[in-house]
Amino acid sequence: MRSLCALLGVLALLLTSPLAGVAHAQTSGSLAQAISALKGEFAKKSSVLFSQNTRRGLTSDASLTVAHGKHRFAAKTGVYASDVTQAFTVGDIDPVLSRVVSIGRDSYTQSGWESLPKGKKWNHWRDKDSFLWSQNLVDALNPKFLQLISASAEKVPTKDRYDGVRTSRYDGTVEVGSIGSRQAGIYYSERKRDWDGGRIKWKLWLGPNNLPRRFQAEIVYEPYGAEQRADTVRMNVLYKGWGTPVHITAPPKKLVVEAE
Repeated sequence: MRSLCALLGVLALLLTSPLAGVAHAQTSGSLAQAISALKGEFAKKSSVLFSQNTRRGLTSDASLTVAHGKHRFAAKTGVYASDVTQAFTVGDIDPVLSRVVSIGRDSYTQSGWESLPKGKKWNHWRDKDSFLWSQNLVDALNPKFLQLISASAEKVPTKDRYDGVRTSRYDGTVEVGSIGSRQAGIYYSERKRDWDGGRIKWKLWLGPNNLPRRFQAEIVYEPYGAEQRADTVRMNVLYKGWGTPVHITAPPKKLVVEAE
């Protein structure tokens, strides 16, 4: 399972020049509306469906994760429950399928990497940081991240439609102190750590209700040593069915074993 957590990282990026201060002043209010709309969905304990492609690396051994699933929200925590199915591929190997169901601080996993006792189909993890949603993820459903990128947001003319509605697009770039990955996604810190940080070049499409419909990111991890190279992750996420009733439940206890 440790291999699964290490390999299944998510999200994307590249460099770009800082955006002009005039553009910041014109568009920061728009992302503020997106933050408000998102928190409104949290307060209603709403939900959303999503699909996501994440590619890491640029060579023949680059990895690709294709995922789809659903999230349910809670007022204080944002994403409270998730059910995500994904296929992970490196180079020419066959895809490894996995599924993660997280409810609060409990996560249930099954994948081609796990070995389970006879009659069991799920591992149960309690308070396992790698699976838990947090407010430092690079994600359009994270109000803290939207606040971080709002200063660099520039509105770009578009006639793109997603989930059947016309959208508004915003682009930008932000530098952060450090970047890492875990099962839940790519995470960042604004503070500098023991290694160099990175840059996130992003694009965000909002619907007429100011909720995310598409999010793209190119994330560049700076090399942390003379022998290291910069690592790049590219992510594309589509959101649909805002408010669609979803049910996310824990697997039957008889099929679950406690993870070691």
